[in-house]
Amino acid sequence: MTERVAGHFGSYVHQAHAPLNSGDGPQYNFYVHEAVSRLAARVRTSLAIAEDDRRWLYQRFVYPSGFRRARSLLHDHGTVLIAGQPGSGRRAAALMLLHELSEGAGNFHELPDTQDDTTDRALDTALIGERDRMLLDLSSSDAERYNAVQAELSDFRSVVATRSARLVVVLPQQFDHLQRQDLHWLTAEIERPNGGRLLMRYLRRDGIHPDPADLATPQLTQYTADATMEDLAKLAGQIRRARDADGAAGDFRRWCDRAMAERADSRKPRVADFMAQLTGRQRALALSLAMFHGRDPAIVLRAANTLQDILGHPGDDRPRLDHTDLAAEFKAVEAGTGKDGGVRFRVLGYDAAIRAHFWTYFSDLRQQFRDWVRDCVAWHELPQETRKELIGWFAEQCLASGRPQDLWWLAEQWAGRHAGRLLADISQALTEGLNHDGFGRAFRQRIYEWSLVAGLPRDLRQALVVVCSQVMAVRHPDQALVRLHHLARASGSGDDQAFEALLGLARKGGRLFRMLLGRLQPERWPTDAALLLAMAAVAVRTRGLFRSTAVRERLTAGWAAVLRHRPYEEWREPLADWLTAALATGPHLESLLDVVVDAAARAPGVLARLHTVARDWVPAVPAEAVERRTLFAALECRIDAAHGIEPPVPSL
Repeated sequence: MTERVAGHFGSYVHQAHAPLNSGDGPQYNFYVHEAVSRLAARVRTSLAIAEDDRRWLYQRFVYPSGFRRARSLLHDHGTVLIAGQPGSGRRAAALMLLHELSEGAGNFHELPDTQDDTTDRALDTALIGERDRMLLDLSSSDAERYNAVQAELSDFRSVVATRSARLVVVLPQQFDHLQRQDLHWLTAEIERPNGGRLLMRYLRRDGIHPDPADLATPQLTQYTADATMEDLAKLAGQIRRARDADGAAGDFRRWCDRAMAERADSRKPRVADFMAQLTGRQRALALSLAMFHGRDPAIVLRAANTLQDILGHPGDDRPRLDHTDLAAEFKAVEAGTGKDGGVRFRVLGYDAAIRAHFWTYFSDLRQQFRDWVRDCVAWHELPQETRKELIGWFAEQCLASGRPQDLWWLAEQWAGRHAGRLLADISQALTEGLNHDGFGRAFRQRIYEWSLVAGLPRDLRQALVVVCSQVMAVRHPDQALVRLHHLARASGSGDDQAFEALLGLARKGGRLFRMLLGRLQPERWPTDAALLLAMAAVAVRTRGLFRSTAVRERLTAGWAAVLRHRPYEEWREPLADWLTAALATGPHLESLLDVVVDAAARAPGVLARLHTVARDWVPAVPAEAVERRTLFAALECRIDAAHGIEPPVPSL
């Protein structure tokens, strides 16, 4: 708003509906921080491969039938294939097989379950390190991928054995008929552990010690007999939360009843009968309340009106005061306003059952429900916590109904239209899909395809950086690295967030560092040249990296490409920094000098420029002049040898 104040005109903001940038420069970092904060609570770590998470799972693991045979196959042959029914805990068993092995010099990591651009083969032997422990989860793979892996598994296993590594493969049960006969002898089939024992193990780890009779109720007995291992783990978590909410009050049966109500299954028949009695307006209100449960009545009302508009439902033309008031409307759908002002159904678990009912029995309206969520999330006054909850509930339903495309459609719709305001929402929508057992692979593939697109909307690109570095990197760091690399290349600069996230991921381990070094093409991509120089600065100061023959060879090739194809002004200072860092490395100094001399020798005329950089570097710090002159003399000898003049190279 423009006002005249004391003879001056100026612009003054009296009210803002979103974070306000009141100074110079972009405010984008606020939204990035918000996105990362929101995802912190939604990243799946219970089945991740981090040591702490494996130890957490080990404490709650119940050994299934068939585990002993799997352990023997892995011990004797270095590879085992795990078969079993979905929900039987195949992945958990695979992780525990590898976790039981003694810690070695290698890494514990998961192999990619999609084929990106790192290799033309289904299985990349470059990912096998000495004494590595590797998991390949094919449980959600398609038939083409499964057949491709089987065709290459024998050769891959040979390299696994040569490098004293260990490999556990989780097989896709839906393609049992496609398994090759020559792999049957390596297969161990596990059976679902006892559900009651598993639930008890989880509860005891959380300090809950129910009597056996408390676990023998008909409802709980049926549930533990049929539920998947993941659902039982979720039930244990819900019982723990019910206990925490009650504090010292309450008992196990009360906590269990509340947790079982949250599972919603017991409410579905009653909800179906109830929904049949409602009018169209009341059904819109019921769904809106289910999606905005516990929120302000005004939000629920606005959502219901928006849903009716999207569905083209006729409104009530009578004057507003002739309508039933909102309190009566809530009463008609068995809901009411609590002391905190939030509206809730009076029956526990009704909200989850109503959400499931609409996506199941109004399946022809799923696209309209998606459009409705798109519009609601974009409301300026909708609190972040409410948006987070809404997206979570929507994702639960659209993934359960086999519509993963609804989530990435929303991500595209929200991108580029709200100046970064919905960055956290885009990131969460993608995270919900990445964390899903059935559709995680499809989301990783979709993100890969996006990463190759030039001119991607800024919000979507930024969300991809966030989910790759914060979510995908937990279980699939190799694939996260590939996608971040493409995003960094597309930015065309060496200082954006994709670039920094990529470097941060590469610094986490020697294997990822080597993988990124092997991907760089400085002669083609300016970003790759900047990455090489940044990685060189890390490697020269990290003993574990520059002692690696593979790292030195790849650094030599990378330096050669930079020295040959990039401007002198671009690499002069990084090369001087390399010499400075090399001076402090002690016994590894000579190998570091060999790297840059060998690299310069591959590019005509660059040896002379290397000599110039080193000569100018010597007097920079008088206190170190003697040591620098000694290094310079050794470098000169190596340069002469590279020119064909072969004096003895002095030892340093």
